[in-house]
Amino acid sequence: MTYLLHIVVALSLVMAAAEGLALDVQAPWAVATLALVPHALAWLVRKLGVAGHFSIAGWVLLALRHSALGCFALATLVLGWSTSVARWSGTRLDLWSWPGLEILLVLVPFFAYTLLAIDARVRLLDRRAEQQSDLRRRELRSLVAALLPFAVMIGATTALGVYEPLRVQVEHVGLWSALFATGLLAGLVSLLPWLLRHAWNTSPLPAGRARATLEGLASRLGFRCRELVVWHTGFQQSNAAVVGIGPSRTVLFSDLLLAQLGERELEAVFAHEIGHVVRHHVLVFAAWSLALLLGADLLIDALGFGDSVEGLALLGATLLLWYFVFGWFSRRVELEADWHALETTGDAEALISALERVGGTHGRMRDSWRHFGTARRMEFLRSAASDPSIGRRLASRLRRFGLAGAVAVALVLAAQARELVLAFPRDQVAASLASGQYAQAATWARKVPDLEPELSVLVARALSTGECAPSTERLVQLAREAQARGARVEALEYFTLAYLRGERSVDAERSALETELRTGSR
Repeated sequence: MTYLLHIVVALSLVMAAAEGLALDVQAPWAVATLALVPHALAWLVRKLGVAGHFSIAGWVLLALRHSALGCFALATLVLGWSTSVARWSGTRLDLWSWPGLEILLVLVPFFAYTLLAIDARVRLLDRRAEQQSDLRRRELRSLVAALLPFAVMIGATTALGVYEPLRVQVEHVGLWSALFATGLLAGLVSLLPWLLRHAWNTSPLPAGRARATLEGLASRLGFRCRELVVWHTGFQQSNAAVVGIGPSRTVLFSDLLLAQLGERELEAVFAHEIGHVVRHHVLVFAAWSLALLLGADLLIDALGFGDSVEGLALLGATLLLWYFVFGWFSRRVELEADWHALETTGDAEALISALERVGGTHGRMRDSWRHFGTARRMEFLRSAASDPSIGRRLASRLRRFGLAGAVAVALVLAAQARELVLAFPRDQVAASLASGQYAQAATWARKVPDLEPELSVLVARALSTGECAPSTERLVQLAREAQARGARVEALEYFTLAYLRGERSVDAERSALETELRTGSR
């Protein structure tokens, strides 16, 4: 989860830089000097530990864990790394456009800092070469698992760019863009069990008493899954999880968990994981996530923020709200899954024993973002075992929260669908201009009574060429001819038509003309 959040924040930093929130500095050479930070922090942790300053050392160790993100923030927002990449590649990094391979170049320092931070932490935690290799492999597998969804997304969008007519439609027509995103998300969800199985070190749970116990419980509860697998963590993590949706889902049990728990405890943990599925926790989470994010998108459009700093700020506020909503929901669904295990097995002490073994003394009183502390969960189980109404009240409250999420996402999806359908003719005008089909653009424009003046002007300028489908070279030539005779508005329109057709080399000239016309400079 840590690496996944780091990647999301890293992409947000790139977006912020693209929206002009970075300093007007370009010092890409200085980006390499930040590579010294992770090992410098690890050295400081050692010195503080030797001196007995354990509390300060703990804070520095936390800084080391997040050092890749801090270094990347400096590289992107202070040293102008993303601006330099845009200049080298001739591609404008745009918050609202489809990501392409250029985003990988922008993220190179982030990945480099992450690998260096992993190495620094591994060397700090264990001096034995064999143990260091095992720790590195586990950390790298976790990083790869977090990267896979983004790799699939970038691969899909890059492949889409190979066939230009389809790419143009998806880029400019909101309806097709939404369908593409839905298909991509569905593909990721269906691939997730396979991706994680191959990214992490897993193997089928071997035949024996443990497997027989788990299969027996699944049969009694009518729970279906594709596989029960062992997640090999080098006995470093004690966890279980259900990955995927529907019968293709996979259930993972870490090696340490299997070593720690007896049959009754393992059965209780499996019942807890089944509770997440039966109570539809993933679907409720998805519903609220879509409602918040798509609702923010509607609000940004309604307020006219578009691709502006205000829009980015509103999106950031929505993500912050999502963070707190997810934390609140996650902590309570863990209790509901505990209640489901108690209901189905009737054995509160088995799950309590499992929590004690897995949570240990350090987790008894400490609540995390996603889980209540072990002591609170144990108290809930004992209370619910003696008074089942406590568990039923929690389940009822979360059921109402889930229904509210379903209503919210239904309303937001309906509003989004309405906007997409209404915008379809207007989007087709932009798509036709982007593909050079100017007669078709004029046909679509006649179907939109309130077409934006900017698009109307571009349609008229496109038709004024008198050519069916002028090349981008011809559009650039016309722009420079107009610029030479002082017709700056006409030149800007031709440059914009060329830019829409994919001629990114004119971006600087187009931006300069826009600035001149906006400020009235000569």
